[in-house]
Amino acid sequence: MRRLLDRLDTRTLRRFARDQRGNFALLTALMAVPLFGLSGLALDYSRAVNARTHLQTRADAMALAVASHGPAADSAAMLASLKADAIANSAMGQATFTGRWTSATDYTVEAILPLALTLSQIIPGAGTTMPVGTQSVARYIGLKYVYKPPELSSLDPEAGDYNRVYAYCFDPTGVSAPNKGRSQMTAISDNGGTKYDAKMPECRPGERLSFQLYNARDARTNKNNWDKGNNSKYSYFTDTTLNEKGAEVYNLDGELILETVLCPSLKACEVKSKGGVLPEGKNRTPTFDERACSPGHYMYYGWEDRPPGDKKHESDKDYDDIRVIIKCPELIATGEENARLVQ
Repeated sequence: MRRLLDRLDTRTLRRFARDQRGNFALLTALMAVPLFGLSGLALDYSRAVNARTHLQTRADAMALAVASHGPAADSAAMLASLKADAIANSAMGQATFTGRWTSATDYTVEAILPLALTLSQIIPGAGTTMPVGTQSVARYIGLKYVYKPPELSSLDPEAGDYNRVYAYCFDPTGVSAPNKGRSQMTAISDNGGTKYDAKMPECRPGERLSFQLYNARDARTNKNNWDKGNNSKYSYFTDTTLNEKGAEVYNLDGELILETVLCPSLKACEVKSKGGVLPEGKNRTPTFDERACSPGHYMYYGWEDRPPGDKKHESDKDYDDIRVIIKCPELIATGEENARLVQ
């Protein structure tokens, strides 16, 4: 009898193992949670994209509206009115908008919306909301930078190379244009004794005063080889931009040929041994001042006419072959109330 029961139990177990009825329902139950979670994730992602689009539109409108009146206007009151309108006339009731002038010409609006999640809430750790954020920057173009002629523009008259320095305005949004964003190219000094018109370029908002060093090898004493001839010629462009701190950033294709120092006064733009703030000495690493060029101060630019590492011609790396001192610019109102998006 016991053997029969054992056989029946074995048969029952084998039949149960082979029986697939009900498997689909079991698998469906097991997969329901992740399937619903993934579906909810796709749905919430689509909702987040749409919400961000609406948020960006509102942020752009706010930034343009405030920036178009310039930094002298009551920006806080204008932003408060625009925020109230955005919340009252859209599904942005939970959105927060903050705005500030991040430079003398740029107004930045940041927007964040806590978007309520739907089915994706069932995913462990997903929470109940997802933050959707964006940022918009509008530039007031009713101001322009005005630079005075160089206080000092001295190039080594004993050098074998001919060197000429140009000032120009650089627009980083125009690098793909034929002029690579460089305009109003103006020669301001050379070491050949040439007299130049001292008028400086007038850069528009979004542009920065930049410099080109033109170098004609072994040509200082031969005027015919300054711009023509078979001697080697090189051009180095700073293509100056500003970082988030308002300090100048230079693009010289990685060549360490420029040193910059912000001087509190014109008198301070002397080497340290003479009571100034300028570094001195040979075979050193150039200084790059990371402070913004604010009104009343002076920026010193010291150049090497040949890049350190030139295998044919050694550089003494003293960064005083070409010396230019520029007074920091003044912002002058143009009378226009206008703005454009830059981010």
